[in-house]
Amino acid sequence: MTTLDPAPLDPADIRPRYRGYAGFITTPKYFDDSPQQFLAVAPDGVGVIQRVLHIPDYAFELDDRTRNFGLLEDAAECLADSHCQVLGQVGSNWVHCTGTTPDDIARFCDDLSERVGARFLMAGHCIVEALRSLGAKRIAVSNAYYRDDWRDGINRYLGQAGFEILSSGHMRDQGLYASLEEQLEVEDLTVWDHPDRDVLESIRLAHEAAPDADAVVQTGAGFRTAPHVPYLESLFDKPVVASDNALYWAMLRELNLGVPVEGSGILLGTA
Repeated sequence: MTTLDPAPLDPADIRPRYRGYAGFITTPKYFDDSPQQFLAVAPDGVGVIQRVLHIPDYAFELDDRTRNFGLLEDAAECLADSHCQVLGQVGSNWVHCTGTTPDDIARFCDDLSERVGARFLMAGHCIVEALRSLGAKRIAVSNAYYRDDWRDGINRYLGQAGFEILSSGHMRDQGLYASLEEQLEVEDLTVWDHPDRDVLESIRLAHEAAPDADAVVQTGAGFRTAPHVPYLESLFDKPVVASDNALYWAMLRELNLGVPVEGSGILLGTA
C-alpha cells in the first residue's frame, strides 16, 4: 500500500481563511440578501454569515419589533461566538420602535458590543453616523415603501439626531403608488425586493423636492439602493446615504481592512 508523505506545512498557510469576519442579523420572513450585496462592495477575502430572527408570528408591524427587541442581543451573541468581528443589524426601524433616541441607541450598541465581544451596528443608526461623517446637515429623505408610522418614526429619529429634513415621503406620498394595496401587490410579487423603478424614482423625487439638501437619504432595506448609488450621485452631485450602503460602510470601517472601496459611491469610498 502506498502512503502519502505530506509536505511540511508552510507557516504562511497557517492563518484564518478570511481577512475579515462579518455577521448579519436580518428580518424574519424576508429573503434578505444583504450579505450578498455586502460582498459585492467589500474587498476580497471577507467572510459573511447570517442569522435570521425567528419570530413565527411576525407581521412587519412596529409592535413586532418592540416586543422582540431583546432577540437582537441573542442573535448578536450567537454571531460573536461564531467569530464574527462586526455584526450588522438590517432594518432601519428597529432603532426607534421602542421610543429610543439616537443617544439611547448609541449607548445600546456600545454596551452590547462590549458584552458580546464584537462590534454591533444598527442600520438606522448607521445612517446617522454616515451623515455626520460626511458633514451633512440638511437632508432630503426617501421613505421608500414605508408605512405611515415607519416613515414618521424614522424621520423623528433623524430629527432627534440634529438633521434638518427638507423633504420626505414614502412612495404613496410621492405619487408612485395610488394606495397601499397596490404597493402590497408589488411587494408580494417581488418578495419585498422592490423594482429598480421604485428605488430610482423615489430617491430622485426626494431630491427633486429639496435640491438644496446636503445629502439624499433612503431609509428602507427593502430598497437595494447600494448598486444604484454611483448613478444617483452622478445625477445629484451629492452623497446618497441609504439603509444598505450606510450599514456596509460602518461594517467595513470597523473591519479596517486597509483596502479602499472603489466605484461604490462617495460614502463607501470613505470606509
